[in-house]
Amino acid sequence: MKIVIGEIKENEVICEAEDATLRLPRRLFPPKIHVGDIADYSDGTVEIWDLDRQIEEEQLSMFFHMMV
Repeated sequence: MKIVIGEIKENEVICEAEDATLRLPRRLFPPKIHVGDIADYSDGTVEIWDLDRQIEEEQLSMFFHMMV
């Protein structure tokens, strides 16, 4: 599932998914994450998207938003 990093605390990271807010343990994430980063969360593992993929996702989202 795609998640967006919302708030980074000492022991947990609050993330937004399409249909839920998740509070995940900080240990699942790499040391350098930022609010707004996009990641995939599945089976207890988090994979942060690389910057190019994040930009592409944002561009597609803006394109579809303008089309509606």
